[in-house]
Amino acid sequence: MSEGPRGPWHPVREAFTAHGRAVVHSRWREWLPAGPGGHAVKLGHAVALGPAARGMLDDHDRRRLRTLPRPAARARFLASRLLLKHLVAAVTDTLPAAVCLAYEPGGRPYVAHPAAPGLEVSLSHTGDLLVAAVSRCGRIGVDVEPAGRPMRYADVGRRLCAPAEHAALAPLAEPERARALLRLWTLKEAYTKALGQGMRLAFAEFEFEAAVSRGGWRCAVSEVRGPFSPVFSPGGHLVSAVWRQHGCSVGGFGRELVEWPRRFGNNRMRADGGG
Repeated sequence: MSEGPRGPWHPVREAFTAHGRAVVHSRWREWLPAGPGGHAVKLGHAVALGPAARGMLDDHDRRRLRTLPRPAARARFLASRLLLKHLVAAVTDTLPAAVCLAYEPGGRPYVAHPAAPGLEVSLSHTGDLLVAAVSRCGRIGVDVEPAGRPMRYADVGRRLCAPAEHAALAPLAEPERARALLRLWTLKEAYTKALGQGMRLAFAEFEFEAAVSRGGWRCAVSEVRGPFSPVFSPGGHLVSAVWRQHGCSVGGFGRELVEWPRRFGNNRMRADGGG
């Protein structure tokens, strides 16, 4: 798939034009060559990463790809970069192969391209699902987790929650508290990605709502349902986005995701307004 998915990318461009942001998600295997008989490759199976696909990577990513020992990890890594390059190309009206990705010292990706000054990007994946985001309004971070991921307060509360969050979550009964913990986890993960800190910033050291409200941030959580990683998450996935709000409109990301089910290449993508 040297050309990657062929469209339609116009819903993504429309969302970006209207709101200054776009968030897309897709299955990683849809971005790679099909297995024997044209069937999609299975997670964990060896994947033939052809020279055309590898040629889409920048030097840093090619080096990183060679360090990944497992075929599935290499496939996810390659697919995530292809998705991000196509997303940036769609909103900047350029070719995916011309999109150059670079990295901050902490590993946060950014676009090093004259056609994308100030463009911010973020990536996340879990199991079979990839999520990519782009914003022209300031920093953005995304995180995705299986909606059915076990979250026991006794296990994660100490390293996840600030005192005010402990007070809010402690009275809740299960499974309501587990859902609240998972939502908070994805939001903090997305926020620290937007800051370029990732897991280096201890989640229990800041209260999410207070931090984002003081810094002019906005956030939203949506549930993605579909045939993504059914082994890990029969109920779907939670996708959280956190972004700086600098004069861009608020779109519909916090509402129900809109699906464009038309096929492009062998890929099915959803896109939303990112607001």
